[in-house]
Amino acid sequence: MKGVSHLSDLKKTVLCVLTGALTATSIMVAPFAGASAEKSASSVLAANAESAVPAPVAKGVQKLVRLLPELSSRKVVYGGDVDGPGVSGVKVSFVRAATGTAQGEDSAIFDRATGNLLQLDLVPAKMAKPAFPTDQQAKTRAQTFLTGLLAGNTYQAREVKKEEGKLTVRMVRKVNNVVFDDAYDSFVSFDAAGRLVGLRMFDGRLYETVNLAVLPSPQRVISAAQAVGKWKGQRPLELVYLLPEQEQNNQTAARLAYIVKDGVISQEHTGSALDAFSGKRLAAPVQQAQILNVTGTGEKWSAQTENEARNLLRMLFKLESANLPLAVLDEKYDDGQERRFFIWGYFPESVADADKKYHIGSFPVGISQAQKHHIMLETDAKTGRLIRFVYKQADEQWSTAKTDKSRDRKGAEALLRRLVPSGSNQLRLADVGTDKYTTLVADPLIGGVPVYRIGQMKEEGMYTITVNAWTGKVEEVIVQRPDNMVFPARAKAINEQGAMERLLQAMPLELTYIHQKDRQTGAMSWKLGYDLSFRQTRSHCFCGGDVKIDTTVYVDALTGQTVVKE
Repeated sequence: MKGVSHLSDLKKTVLCVLTGALTATSIMVAPFAGASAEKSASSVLAANAESAVPAPVAKGVQKLVRLLPELSSRKVVYGGDVDGPGVSGVKVSFVRAATGTAQGEDSAIFDRATGNLLQLDLVPAKMAKPAFPTDQQAKTRAQTFLTGLLAGNTYQAREVKKEEGKLTVRMVRKVNNVVFDDAYDSFVSFDAAGRLVGLRMFDGRLYETVNLAVLPSPQRVISAAQAVGKWKGQRPLELVYLLPEQEQNNQTAARLAYIVKDGVISQEHTGSALDAFSGKRLAAPVQQAQILNVTGTGEKWSAQTENEARNLLRMLFKLESANLPLAVLDEKYDDGQERRFFIWGYFPESVADADKKYHIGSFPVGISQAQKHHIMLETDAKTGRLIRFVYKQADEQWSTAKTDKSRDRKGAEALLRRLVPSGSNQLRLADVGTDKYTTLVADPLIGGVPVYRIGQMKEEGMYTITVNAWTGKVEEVIVQRPDNMVFPARAKAINEQGAMERLLQAMPLELTYIHQKDRQTGAMSWKLGYDLSFRQTRSHCFCGGDVKIDTTVYVDALTGQTVVKE
């Protein structure tokens, strides 16, 4: 771009870079030049009263230009509203003078109502001989930058990481000289020329004001040494086998690890935290799993052809499918896995075969009650191994039927005997169902050590069986146990005391304000706790559903290394 006089060309450029919907009535262009920055921005707004750019955003631009004088010579282009992902606000671009080569885009996102800077992205310089600031220089400059943006909030520089050609400082919020949990962190980045080129945060939390009256005072907390003693005394670690998230082609190797018991608590913090006053764990009480001993029949359940699939239904689930139409489809995934779906039943005409698995239980109008059955088998397309079974019949009124959890449990255990390997099997069993459904999740124990897959949800097990509590019929079976698993010997593991020492040495307990949000009301409450300091030295997110185990930080039981997931 050779200037900003060609407004039509400029509009095209802005439209190309926006990631959200444009709502501005016009694209505004204004120069900033040193001390005239504030006057220039005010003039632009006054020149077009219909502009969708609010005055707070112009003030936010002025503040940013004062903090980063290099932007004072740029043309400022207001690009309209952007809506996620990760941040929503008003986008502003800082246009350089043309040099004949593509330079990328320097831009920022500001909060529409307050003008607060939410995100900054300046194009990093490419240097033959990088001149990154030292870690201490980067921390000091990041601290100065945030101090210029903030009014009252205090941030402290922590880890410094070099990645993707940038040096990034993690800035941790502190109140009463106590760190906040990591939803309040900010990240400031520098390029190889030493320029400040980036700012990231979570959902604008940098500017959020917390009422000091609702924060517990740290004056009467137990000491760090006392917290360590109580933490060790409550034995918060559990020895487990961890399987990778994705299955391996030939054999799946398990990792022997010490994890923090009880998983992630309410998607906000882990079971590693202690109440800073009582020294008791903040982990919520969890349902104790039962140990079930099952002698497996050793039957192999697989289906690659239609006849094999029909036989599997008949032999394992006592279901006949001959009178129902069948659709067979294969799917391939990016990780190399292939799935085959056998789907029986009548569906509305608008539902294509490829979509039938998403419409199980949706029947067309006009068919008889006897025809209202859907059955699905999901198998590994390469080996035929059973992965998932689903059965749905038409919704009926079961209000007069009596539920029988004992019957459902017996039926599920009988099915487990036919799914597990031959011989003696020990399973950790829990019912995570409701009044209407009995859902049993079963995870194997190898030598008394439970086996879990990384990323497993609370409602999932290596074997998951769902029974309709009114009818007693099995409606879903999921088998996530790989065919060929390899387990390191338990005897090779370091002892529990050693694991606790290694973990505390790598991630010592730190006094932390932990926020907890009520899922129903949205109300925020605060706890003052001692938690592993990995929360303040790594970036992570407790996102999505409730995970069964916490693998954000654990100790490799063979090497003693502390592993942190970022």
